[in-house]
Amino acid sequence: MAITEDQTAVIEFLAAPSTHHGAAVEQIETHISIVFLAGARAWKLKRAVQFDYIDASTADRRRVLCEKEVRLNRRTAPSLYLDAVAVTRGANGSLALGGDGTPVDWVVRMNRFDQDALFDRLAQQGRLDLNLMTRLAAAVAAFHRHAEARRDHGGVLGMRWVVDGNAKELREFGAGLFDLTVAQRVVAGMCGALEAATSLLDTRRERGFVRHGHGDLHLRNIVLHKGNPALFDGVESMNRLRRCAL
Repeated sequence: MAITEDQTAVIEFLAAPSTHHGAAVEQIETHISIVFLAGARAWKLKRAVQFDYIDASTADRRRVLCEKEVRLNRRTAPSLYLDAVAVTRGANGSLALGGDGTPVDWVVRMNRFDQDALFDRLAQQGRLDLNLMTRLAAAVAAFHRHAEARRDHGGVLGMRWVVDGNAKELREFGAGLFDLTVAQRVVAGMCGALEAATSLLDTRRERGFVRHGHGDLHLRNIVLHKGNPALFDGVESMNRLRRCAL
């Protein structure tokens, strides 16, 4: 992990019950963020990291990403995403959420939801019935129907980026896992299919079928909230992943 700044003090502050009026705090960690669950709220801190797909290396970059995450995800989950809040340091050195001191980091403030209402957990429990999946399909379709058309993305160039990326991953990480001849045949097949669909892909882009979507829509990023499927945690860092063909 390419860590660029020490966030120890901020993490300890957000993990302390005293920060949340005495409420117990649970943490959920990923390679790019830490979510602190306390009372009725969730506070999402972006790690100070830099990868080829995300630059959260400075507090200002994390502010931009937090604000962008709220803006994008309020399209599909307005009942979950509230705002971006500064972690500030006062003149006496103490930290506060949204205080009058100097911002030293930023978090996304969200309404907390029941983790057992995540669709991946519902699937594990056999609770994704036809009625619920029909409602999910309607929610996704409505989102895509009203999403902004992006003619500056997608088409054959957009799909070539995907194919080239897959080919690179096979070369770099497939050695020893896959038969080289088979891997080369797979890459050749992808390139051939792309070539054959060039006109179709570009035509669909020009007709508005490339939309500003979610970018990472899978069951763990969908929750049953207030009785309705809510799509959350869309990608804020890579435009190419969000702007895809329908």
